[in-house]
Amino acid sequence: MRMFRHDVHLVLAVILLVGVAGCSSEPEVPITPQPDAGYVAPPPPPPPVEAGPTCTPAPCDAAMHLGMQEAIKAREKTEVTFGMKAESTFSCQTVCEAGTVSVPVTLQPGYCYTFLGSSFPNVNQLDLFLKPNLGPNPNPLFASILGAALAQSAENGPNASIGSGKTCYKWAFPIPGPGVIEAKARSGAGPIAVQVYAKRQP
Repeated sequence: MRMFRHDVHLVLAVILLVGVAGCSSEPEVPITPQPDAGYVAPPPPPPPVEAGPTCTPAPCDAAMHLGMQEAIKAREKTEVTFGMKAESTFSCQTVCEAGTVSVPVTLQPGYCYTFLGSSFPNVNQLDLFLKPNLGPNPNPLFASILGAALAQSAENGPNASIGSGKTCYKWAFPIPGPGVIEAKARSGAGPIAVQVYAKRQP
């Protein structure tokens, strides 16, 4: 009987100790799992910027055409040698910046040429280039001179010339050659006029 009571007391003591230990311990806080972000795709590229409308040369109106002719005629006394005549290749067109006006010309043997280009002050820098006119489908044999300039202007400002004064451009070949005068508005935009003068050499 005493042994039974001893065992009961021992069991009660163990239960009491376990209960006290359980009450004194801190409750476990469950860890909330963080969501896995995984692979983050880079942002999409910005949409392409649409190019503005293409600017193409447009013919000058009647008033502008007349004004540009008068501007070039005013330069003849100082830049065109006596005896030279204006050919029927006068051209006047309005261009945007970096726009080009092309004037075809046939270069004749034994002739001397002067090319004048003028623009209004909106064009700050005008450049003239004399190039061989090889057509839209040039012969591969002439690939080395494709786009090369036979002569070009050296002035700064809205007026330009090739072969002005006593330094007229001479066509050195014994047969006629197709050429083209390119007038480029390097800086600024506005009307550009080109006039070709020619004189037969004695």
